[in-house]
Amino acid sequence: MTTWENLTHDKILDTVEKTIGKKLSNLLLPRNSYINRVFELEEHDSRERFIVKFYRPGRWTEKMILEEHNFLQELADKEVPVIPPLPINNQTLFPLATQPPSNPAAIYYSLFQKKSGRALDEFNQESWEEIGRLIARIHLVGATHKESKRVKWQPAVATRHHLEVLLNSSFLLEDFKPAFKKSVEEFIKKADPLFNESEFLLLHGDCHKGNLIHRPGEGIYIVDFDDLCFGPAIQDIWLLLPDLPENCKNELSYFLKGYEVFRQFDYSSLELAPYLRGMRIIHFSAWLAVQSSEPGFNTHFPDAGTAKYWNELIKDLQEIVYR
Repeated sequence: MTTWENLTHDKILDTVEKTIGKKLSNLLLPRNSYINRVFELEEHDSRERFIVKFYRPGRWTEKMILEEHNFLQELADKEVPVIPPLPINNQTLFPLATQPPSNPAAIYYSLFQKKSGRALDEFNQESWEEIGRLIARIHLVGATHKESKRVKWQPAVATRHHLEVLLNSSFLLEDFKPAFKKSVEEFIKKADPLFNESEFLLLHGDCHKGNLIHRPGEGIYIVDFDDLCFGPAIQDIWLLLPDLPENCKNELSYFLKGYEVFRQFDYSSLELAPYLRGMRIIHFSAWLAVQSSEPGFNTHFPDAGTAKYWNELIKDLQEIVYR
Protein backbone atom coordinates (compact mmCIF):
# COMPACT_ATOMS: atom_id res chain seq x y z
CA MET A 1 0.00 0.00 0.00
CA THR A 2 1.37 3.45 -0.93
CA THR A 3 1.47 6.32 1.56
CA TRP A 4 -1.57 8.11 0.20
CA GLU A 5 -3.69 5.21 -1.09
CA ASN A 6 -6.51 5.84 1.41
CA LEU A 7 -6.64 9.52 0.54
CA THR A 8 -9.39 9.31 -2.07
CA HIS A 9 -11.68 12.14 -3.18
CA ASP A 10 -14.67 10.74 -1.28
CA LYS A 11 -12.62 9.94 1.83
CA ILE A 12 -11.29 13.51 2.03
CA LEU A 13 -14.70 15.11 1.66
CA ASP A 14 -16.38 12.69 4.09
CA THR A 15 -13.67 13.08 6.72
CA VAL A 16 -13.56 16.88 6.60
CA GLU A 17 -17.37 17.18 6.61
CA LYS A 18 -17.50 15.15 9.81
CA THR A 19 -14.79 17.33 11.37
CA ILE A 20 -16.34 20.71 10.60
CA GLY A 21 -19.98 19.59 10.82
CA LYS A 22 -20.84 21.22 7.50
CA LYS A 23 -21.61 19.98 4.02
CA LEU A 24 -18.98 20.55 1.34
CA SER A 25 -19.32 21.00 -2.39
CA ASN A 26 -17.53 18.50 -4.62
CA LEU A 27 -14.66 20.92 -5.21
CA LEU A 28 -11.26 19.33 -4.48
CA LEU A 29 -8.36 21.28 -5.97
CA PRO A 30 -4.85 19.90 -5.39
CA ARG A 31 -2.37 22.57 -4.27
CA ASN A 32 1.34 22.44 -4.91
CA SER A 33 3.04 20.22 -2.30
CA TYR A 34 5.29 17.22 -2.91
CA ILE A 35 5.93 16.23 0.71
CA ASN A 36 2.40 16.55 2.10
CA ARG A 37 -0.97 16.51 0.37
CA VAL A 38 -2.80 19.84 0.28
CA PHE A 39 -6.24 20.57 -1.21
CA GLU A 40 -8.59 23.50 -1.58
CA LEU A 41 -12.15 22.77 -0.44
CA GLU A 42 -15.42 24.70 -0.46
CA GLU A 43 -18.37 24.85 1.92
CA HIS A 44 -21.59 23.95 0.13
CA ASP A 45 -23.82 26.77 1.42
CA SER A 46 -21.48 29.73 1.93
CA ARG A 47 -19.13 28.86 -0.95
CA GLU A 48 -16.28 29.91 1.29
CA ARG A 49 -13.05 28.14 0.48
CA PHE A 50 -10.40 26.81 2.80
CA ILE A 51 -7.33 24.58 2.74
CA VAL A 52 -6.88 21.07 4.15
CA LYS A 53 -3.33 19.82 4.68
CA PHE A 54 -2.57 16.11 5.18
CA TYR A 55 0.82 15.57 6.82
CA ARG A 56 3.10 12.88 5.43
CA PRO A 57 3.03 10.06 8.00
CA GLY A 58 6.21 9.28 9.91
CA ARG A 59 7.85 12.64 9.19
CA TRP A 60 6.83 14.48 12.35
CA THR A 61 5.24 13.24 15.55
CA GLU A 62 1.88 14.53 16.72
CA LYS A 63 3.63 16.63 19.41
CA MET A 64 6.00 18.14 16.86
CA ILE A 65 3.13 19.18 14.59
CA LEU A 66 1.24 20.67 17.53
CA GLU A 67 4.32 22.67 18.47
CA GLU A 68 4.23 24.15 14.96
CA HIS A 69 0.53 24.96 15.37
CA ASN A 70 1.03 26.57 18.78
CA PHE A 71 3.90 28.67 17.46
CA LEU A 72 1.80 29.86 14.52
CA GLN A 73 -0.96 30.88 16.90
CA GLU A 74 1.54 32.72 19.10
CA LEU A 75 2.72 34.64 16.05
CA ALA A 76 -0.84 35.41 14.93
CA ASP A 77 -1.67 36.66 18.43
CA LYS A 78 1.25 39.08 18.05
CA GLU A 79 -0.23 40.17 14.69
CA VAL A 80 2.65 38.66 12.73
CA PRO A 81 1.35 37.96 9.19
CA VAL A 82 1.12 34.15 9.22
CA ILE A 83 -1.75 31.71 8.60
CA PRO A 84 -2.47 29.61 11.73
CA PRO A 85 -4.55 26.42 11.56
CA LEU A 86 -8.28 26.73 12.15
CA PRO A 87 -9.41 25.39 15.54
CA ILE A 88 -12.41 23.03 15.58
CA ASN A 89 -13.65 22.38 19.14
CA ASN A 90 -10.27 23.62 20.44
CA GLN A 91 -8.38 21.16 18.23
CA THR A 92 -6.18 21.91 15.23
CA LEU A 93 -4.89 18.41 14.37
CA PHE A 94 -7.04 15.43 13.44
CA PRO A 95 -6.31 11.80 12.47
CA LEU A 96 -7.66 10.44 9.21
CA ALA A 97 -10.73 8.43 10.16
CA THR A 98 -9.44 5.16 8.65
CA GLN A 99 -6.31 5.08 10.82
CA PRO A 100 -6.13 5.16 14.63
CA PRO A 101 -3.87 7.90 16.07
CA SER A 102 -1.78 5.26 17.88
CA ASN A 103 -0.60 3.97 14.50
CA PRO A 104 2.88 5.43 13.74
CA ALA A 105 1.87 5.58 10.08
CA ALA A 106 -1.34 7.50 10.84
CA ILE A 107 -2.12 10.43 8.58
CA TYR A 108 -3.00 13.67 10.38
CA TYR A 109 -4.60 16.71 8.85
CA SER A 110 -5.33 20.34 9.63
CA LEU A 111 -7.52 23.07 8.18
CA PHE A 112 -6.42 26.58 7.22
CA GLN A 113 -8.10 29.74 6.01
CA LYS A 114 -7.45 30.30 2.32
CA LYS A 115 -5.30 33.40 1.81
CA SER A 116 -4.15 33.97 -1.74
CA GLY A 117 -1.23 36.20 -2.56
CA ARG A 118 1.26 37.20 -5.21
CA ALA A 119 4.62 35.45 -5.30
CA LEU A 120 7.63 37.67 -4.74
CA ASP A 121 10.04 37.18 -7.63
CA GLU A 122 12.25 40.20 -7.10
CA PHE A 123 13.01 42.21 -3.95
CA ASN A 124 13.72 45.93 -3.92
CA GLN A 125 15.16 47.79 -0.95
CA GLU A 126 11.72 48.42 0.53
CA SER A 127 10.72 44.74 0.34
CA TRP A 128 14.08 43.60 1.79
CA GLU A 129 13.49 45.87 4.78
CA GLU A 130 9.88 44.67 5.18
CA ILE A 131 11.04 41.04 5.12
CA GLY A 132 13.75 41.88 7.66
CA ARG A 133 11.14 43.30 10.03
CA LEU A 134 8.91 40.26 9.50
CA ILE A 135 11.66 37.72 10.28
CA ALA A 136 12.79 39.70 13.33
CA ARG A 137 9.27 39.64 14.74
CA ILE A 138 9.15 35.86 14.26
CA HIS A 139 12.51 35.54 16.01
CA LEU A 140 11.38 37.69 18.93
CA VAL A 141 8.69 35.10 19.65
CA GLY A 142 10.97 32.18 18.77
CA ALA A 143 13.60 33.38 21.25
CA THR A 144 11.16 32.97 24.14
CA HIS A 145 11.31 29.20 23.51
CA LYS A 146 14.36 27.79 25.28
CA GLU A 147 13.78 24.19 24.21
CA SER A 148 11.85 22.39 21.52
CA LYS A 149 10.64 19.01 20.30
CA ARG A 150 11.59 20.04 16.78
CA VAL A 151 14.92 19.21 15.13
CA LYS A 152 17.94 21.00 16.62
CA TRP A 153 19.62 22.56 13.60
CA GLN A 154 23.22 21.87 14.51
CA PRO A 155 25.62 19.60 12.57
CA ALA A 156 26.29 17.17 15.44
CA VAL A 157 22.53 16.61 15.80
CA ALA A 158 20.67 17.19 12.52
CA THR A 159 23.47 16.36 10.08
CA ARG A 160 24.56 13.32 12.09
CA HIS A 161 20.99 12.00 11.87
CA HIS A 162 20.84 12.65 8.12
CA LEU A 163 24.13 10.80 7.65
CA GLU A 164 22.72 7.75 9.45
CA VAL A 165 19.59 7.84 7.29
CA LEU A 166 21.70 7.81 4.14
CA LEU A 167 24.15 5.14 5.29
CA ASN A 168 21.22 2.86 6.08
CA SER A 169 19.56 3.40 2.71
CA SER A 170 20.07 1.89 -0.73
CA PHE A 171 19.71 5.39 -2.19
CA LEU A 172 23.36 6.04 -1.31
CA LEU A 173 25.27 3.79 -3.70
CA GLU A 174 27.54 1.27 -1.96
CA ASP A 175 30.63 2.41 -3.85
CA PHE A 176 30.18 5.94 -2.53
CA LYS A 177 29.38 5.18 1.11
CA PRO A 178 33.00 5.33 2.43
CA ALA A 179 33.80 8.63 0.69
CA PHE A 180 30.48 10.17 1.60
CA LYS A 181 30.76 9.11 5.24
CA LYS A 182 34.27 10.55 5.48
CA SER A 183 33.23 13.86 3.86
CA VAL A 184 30.22 14.32 6.14
CA GLU A 185 32.18 13.45 9.28
CA GLU A 186 34.87 15.96 8.29
CA PHE A 187 32.15 18.51 7.70
CA ILE A 188 30.58 17.90 11.13
CA LYS A 189 33.98 18.08 12.83
CA LYS A 190 34.74 21.46 11.29
CA ALA A 191 31.28 23.01 11.36
CA ASP A 192 29.79 21.93 14.69
CA PRO A 193 32.07 23.94 17.05
CA LEU A 194 31.11 27.12 15.20
CA PHE A 195 27.52 26.69 16.42
CA ASN A 196 28.40 26.45 20.10
CA GLU A 197 28.28 30.19 20.74
CA SER A 198 25.03 30.74 18.85
CA GLU A 199 21.67 31.48 20.41
CA PHE A 200 19.12 28.81 19.46
CA LEU A 201 15.48 29.74 18.94
CA LEU A 202 12.40 28.49 17.13
CA LEU A 203 12.72 29.31 13.43
CA HIS A 204 10.75 29.02 10.24
CA GLY A 205 13.58 26.76 9.05
CA ASP A 206 12.90 26.90 5.29
CA CYS A 207 12.78 30.63 4.74
CA HIS A 208 13.19 31.18 0.99
CA LYS A 209 11.30 33.52 -1.32
CA GLY A 210 8.89 30.75 -2.38
CA ASN A 211 7.43 30.86 1.14
CA LEU A 212 6.68 34.58 1.00
CA ILE A 213 3.52 36.01 -0.57
CA HIS A 214 2.29 39.58 -0.93
CA ARG A 215 -1.34 40.29 -0.14
CA PRO A 216 -2.66 43.62 -1.49
CA GLY A 217 -3.42 46.00 1.35
CA GLU A 218 -1.83 43.67 3.92
CA GLY A 219 1.81 43.32 2.95
CA ILE A 220 4.08 40.28 3.00
CA TYR A 221 2.98 36.99 4.62
CA ILE A 222 5.25 34.07 5.42
CA VAL A 223 3.79 30.59 4.88
CA ASP A 224 4.66 26.88 5.25
CA PHE A 225 6.17 26.33 8.71
CA ASP A 226 6.45 22.59 8.04
CA ASP A 227 10.24 22.69 8.59
CA LEU A 228 10.04 24.58 11.88
CA CYS A 229 13.29 23.91 13.75
CA PHE A 230 15.39 25.01 16.73
CA GLY A 231 18.51 26.76 15.47
CA PRO A 232 20.51 29.99 14.98
CA ALA A 233 18.76 33.05 13.54
CA ILE A 234 20.96 33.09 10.43
CA GLN A 235 19.16 29.93 9.22
CA ASP A 236 16.14 32.11 8.36
CA ILE A 237 18.28 34.64 6.50
CA TRP A 238 20.89 32.97 4.32
CA LEU A 239 18.36 31.14 2.10
CA LEU A 240 16.70 34.44 1.18
CA LEU A 241 19.96 35.93 -0.08
CA PRO A 242 20.95 35.44 -3.76
CA ASP A 243 24.42 34.25 -2.70
CA LEU A 244 26.62 33.85 0.37
CA PRO A 245 26.46 36.97 2.59
CA GLU A 246 29.90 38.27 1.55
CA ASN A 247 28.74 38.34 -2.08
CA CYS A 248 25.49 40.28 -1.60
CA LYS A 249 26.26 43.03 0.87
CA ASN A 250 23.58 45.43 -0.38
CA GLU A 251 20.73 42.95 0.02
CA LEU A 252 22.01 41.90 3.44
CA SER A 253 22.31 45.52 4.60
CA TYR A 254 18.74 46.28 3.51
CA PHE A 255 17.44 43.16 5.26
CA LEU A 256 19.32 43.89 8.49
CA LYS A 257 18.17 47.51 8.48
CA GLY A 258 14.62 46.16 8.76
CA TYR A 259 15.55 43.31 11.10
CA GLU A 260 17.23 45.56 13.64
CA VAL A 261 14.13 47.71 13.98
CA PHE A 262 12.88 44.90 16.23
CA ARG A 263 15.83 42.71 17.15
CA GLN A 264 19.59 42.94 17.41
CA PHE A 265 21.46 40.74 14.95
CA ASP A 266 24.58 38.74 15.81
CA TYR A 267 26.93 39.62 12.93
CA SER A 268 29.42 36.91 13.92
CA SER A 269 26.78 34.32 12.92
CA LEU A 270 27.31 35.20 9.25
CA GLU A 271 30.25 32.80 9.26
CA LEU A 272 27.76 29.96 9.67
CA ALA A 273 26.15 30.55 6.24
CA PRO A 274 28.40 28.21 4.16
CA TYR A 275 28.04 25.48 6.77
CA LEU A 276 24.26 25.90 6.84
CA ARG A 277 24.41 25.43 3.08
CA GLY A 278 26.34 22.19 3.64
CA MET A 279 23.76 21.04 6.17
CA ARG A 280 21.01 21.72 3.65
CA ILE A 281 22.80 19.71 0.94
CA ILE A 282 23.03 16.69 3.26
CA HIS A 283 19.50 17.16 4.58
CA PHE A 284 18.08 17.27 1.06
CA SER A 285 19.92 14.06 0.15
CA ALA A 286 18.44 12.32 3.20
CA TRP A 287 15.01 13.62 2.24
CA LEU A 288 15.48 12.21 -1.27
CA ALA A 289 16.47 8.86 0.22
CA VAL A 290 13.22 8.70 2.20
CA GLN A 291 11.12 9.75 -0.80
CA SER A 292 12.89 7.55 -3.34
CA SER A 293 10.40 4.69 -2.97
CA GLU A 294 7.41 6.94 -3.77
CA PRO A 295 5.62 6.53 -7.12
CA GLY A 296 6.80 9.11 -9.64
CA PHE A 297 10.01 9.91 -7.76
CA ASN A 298 12.27 9.31 -10.77
CA THR A 299 10.12 11.61 -12.88
CA HIS A 300 10.57 14.47 -10.44
CA PHE A 301 14.24 13.75 -9.63
CA PRO A 302 15.72 11.90 -12.63
CA ASP A 303 19.40 12.38 -11.67
CA ALA A 304 19.05 11.86 -7.92
CA GLY A 305 21.10 8.98 -6.50
CA THR A 306 23.21 8.45 -9.63
CA ALA A 307 27.01 8.18 -9.57
CA LYS A 308 27.20 11.69 -11.06
CA TYR A 309 24.94 12.99 -8.29
CA TRP A 310 27.10 11.56 -5.49
CA ASN A 311 30.36 12.68 -7.12
CA GLU A 312 29.11 16.27 -7.31
CA LEU A 313 27.66 16.23 -3.80
CA ILE A 314 30.89 14.96 -2.24
CA LYS A 315 32.84 17.57 -4.18
CA ASP A 316 30.53 20.33 -2.90
CA LEU A 317 31.02 19.18 0.70
CA GLN A 318 34.77 19.04 0.35
CA GLU A 319 34.82 22.58 -1.02
CA ILE A 320 32.96 23.75 2.08
CA VAL A 321 35.24 21.84 4.46
CA TYR A 322 38.45 23.09 2.85
CA ARG A 323 37.33 26.64 1.97
